[in-house]
Amino acid sequence: MKHSKLYTITNESTHHFAKKESGGKGHNLYLLSTNGIKVPKYITLPPNFFEEFKTQSGIDAELQAILVDSTLSMVQIADRIRAKIVETNMPLPVFEEIAKAYEALEKDLISVRSSAHDEDSALHSFAGQLSSYLYIADLDNTVKSIKECWASAYSERSLHYRTINKLDTLNIKVSVILQEMIDPDISGVFFTCNPINGKNDQIFINSVYGVGEGLVSGLLDADTYVLNKKDGTVIEKNIVEKTKKLIRDAKEQKCLEVEVHLNEQNAESISHHDLKALFEIANKIENFYGRPQDVEWAIKDGELFILQSRPVTTGIENSRGILYLWDNSNIVESYGGLTMPLTYGFAHYVYHQVYVQFCEILLVPQSRIKEMDYFLKNMLGLFYGRVYYNLLNWYKLTSILPGYKYNRAFMETMMGTNEALQEEIAERVKPPEFHNGAGAKVRSFVTGMKFFYFHLNIQNVVDDFLTNFHIVYNKFRKIEYHRLSADKVYEHYQALEREMLWQWHAPIINDFLCMIHYGIFNKLTSKWLSHLGDSFHNDLLAGNGNLESAEPTKRLIVMSGYVSRKPELKELILTTPNDMCLEAINQSPFQEFYHMVLEYIDKYGFRCMSEMKLEQKDLHQEPGLFFVFLKNLINCGQVDLHEYEKREKEIRENAEALLDKNISGYKKIIYKWSLKHARKAVMNRENTRFCRTRIYGVVRAMFYAIGEDFTKSNIIDKKEDIFFLSLEELKGALEGTNTIQNLRLVINVRKAEYDLYKDAEPASRFATRGPVYWNNQHMPKEEEVVFDESTLLPNQMRGIPCSPGVIEGIVKVIIDSNDDMTLNGEILVTERTDPGWIPLYPSLSALLVERGGLLSHSAIVAREMGLPTIVGIKGLTKKLKSGMRIRINGETGIIDILDE
Repeated sequence: MKHSKLYTITNESTHHFAKKESGGKGHNLYLLSTNGIKVPKYITLPPNFFEEFKTQSGIDAELQAILVDSTLSMVQIADRIRAKIVETNMPLPVFEEIAKAYEALEKDLISVRSSAHDEDSALHSFAGQLSSYLYIADLDNTVKSIKECWASAYSERSLHYRTINKLDTLNIKVSVILQEMIDPDISGVFFTCNPINGKNDQIFINSVYGVGEGLVSGLLDADTYVLNKKDGTVIEKNIVEKTKKLIRDAKEQKCLEVEVHLNEQNAESISHHDLKALFEIANKIENFYGRPQDVEWAIKDGELFILQSRPVTTGIENSRGILYLWDNSNIVESYGGLTMPLTYGFAHYVYHQVYVQFCEILLVPQSRIKEMDYFLKNMLGLFYGRVYYNLLNWYKLTSILPGYKYNRAFMETMMGTNEALQEEIAERVKPPEFHNGAGAKVRSFVTGMKFFYFHLNIQNVVDDFLTNFHIVYNKFRKIEYHRLSADKVYEHYQALEREMLWQWHAPIINDFLCMIHYGIFNKLTSKWLSHLGDSFHNDLLAGNGNLESAEPTKRLIVMSGYVSRKPELKELILTTPNDMCLEAINQSPFQEFYHMVLEYIDKYGFRCMSEMKLEQKDLHQEPGLFFVFLKNLINCGQVDLHEYEKREKEIRENAEALLDKNISGYKKIIYKWSLKHARKAVMNRENTRFCRTRIYGVVRAMFYAIGEDFTKSNIIDKKEDIFFLSLEELKGALEGTNTIQNLRLVINVRKAEYDLYKDAEPASRFATRGPVYWNNQHMPKEEEVVFDESTLLPNQMRGIPCSPGVIEGIVKVIIDSNDDMTLNGEILVTERTDPGWIPLYPSLSALLVERGGLLSHSAIVAREMGLPTIVGIKGLTKKLKSGMRIRINGETGIIDILDE
């Protein structure tokens, strides 16, 4: 019978052939041996040796028939196949090629090992599934062992493993490795990580006397060493009593268990010299593979051999790859808790557009902007449905301005991050394409001068922006999107991108001016006026006036005063369920107030709690929320706007009087200049952010309208499902660019994933390397202290003081709009706030927020309203519960729990 030409694999083979035909173990031996790692001499027989064996002997059809015989159990299938393979004579052409390979090794003793072709991934290692035969001293036993290796691919364990992992059982490919047999003095396994604690900065070594089979099988106890991966120092070691070892049985081809010499039983099995060699080779192997490895090794007469290397399959933290730092200390205010994919996609797109515009307006050349686009388009990330800042990219962006050392500290203050970036890392993250080269200083000077121009003219720039914004905004907000088809709504969305999102220059410039001016103001206060208390600078920023984001709340106070003066109207509102109030007033004689409500909803209907999350319904969709706010104001007697504003002004006037008594001369001139610009920047920041909220309100209406149309067209099940799509998927559905057309399938997968996210609570700050979602620590570490009580009494907590006032009262915990939001002078405790929470403020006596910084919305507006406030309180919502009695000091940031 004609036979095929058979080729073996050595380290002289081409990489393509070796990778394709070696199987997992064989390919790793090839890679190690061809890259300077000492391995015992080997030759690999590819799968076509087995194929030729079956074809030449005529047993191929018989094996296939056994495999598909449904009357046989898996054990019976394995037994019959093994018997058939082992009993069949080796065809002469195959035997001759095996003989050539055996002779080419030129070794007295060899091992024969199986190498499966499905074991080249961490998912399918086939560990312990396939056979190995040791100490083979002649060709006949080599042939027998090769047949046993082929048969082991069909063992009961192997077939079961293949079945549950959905691997092919009919056409199994298996290679066989013939390799020099090392009869070692010492052998073992090392991991280029620590598989016990998951740390990737350690090397974990096990060692035994003699052959390593005793370690692999669990027969022998092993010495254990844990080394520092960086310098090889021993972190810990455990030397066990080693009474037995395995050596070669000279009479048979197997291992023999013997006694260890008495003076070696409690000695270290690895010398200092060998330990150093293992440390060096471990780093070399991991550097080559680029990921943690599980490595078998042996030492004979002082010479180290690597027998095998495979990827570590347990969850080990990445220590290689690109470093990212993720932080949601500030952005959690806008995107708290679970954020739907469509909202995240829109936010991700907006941030990219805005910061490209920031570079453009500062006259950064287009060529440089393109070079920086790799980080400008990735300012945000998403973990377990939570939005995070990709923090290192923000440092890169900040570095294009002069004064990077100071600006990055100001940015950390603005973002409310809990810790500053290390100096070394902060310098390293600067984009070299912007800072290097002959034109770097010129570019930096031009950018700095342009930024200085905006410092001088920012008010005109912001005022012009606001004027133009309202013209365009009023055009978009008056369109009834729910009456349009999805493609027509999308046309309006594209127009909104062009006319509004791509014209966002003024707000982003002011944001950076605010970052710098507030940073300077804060620094001067700490330097010259620290004796006046930590919150003094906050008092000076209170009562700033002209904050658009506070106008809806002030209008609510006016309306609550109107209702309180009309007993019948007040009775009607207080006794009617919130979701029925609007219709009740519509059908009542109080038409003047009914139109006041309609006007409020028309003007401020985009306001809602979590208003930056597009999936959140606003007052246009759920007007009942308006009456929640209104009833709270009526019940707590907050009905006089003049009295309400009086408190704001008193805080500011008292702080200004204190300032005049404590500073003079040139310091006073500089400080008041800084105060003036900080106030202006903070005011402009809030007002331009209110524009952003308005845009989100329009986009929310657009996306809900598309969802409604898709539901009517039977594309999705309900309109809210639209938010489980990414922005690109939504656009693709209307442009014909999606790779999948069944949106229901996509939505159902996301729903299942988001169900799992509900119980996940990742850390507020963490770093990742390599693929960010795998083998990285996202969750809070167990050793982290939840409550920092080192300097506090057992009944105390501390946060960042934002707005002064000592208040004693009852706690009311509100996490989101699904909670009971009835308020009557309680101290509100919550995880985070956004501008949609502001209508609740007049009904409070004080505000405590777990997340947020001094420039968060909650802090700025609370100062404006004179509401005693503390933010950034670790573990707040876990420790405080509704009904507790507490005392807060908005000047020191101390909270005392008086009664639980």
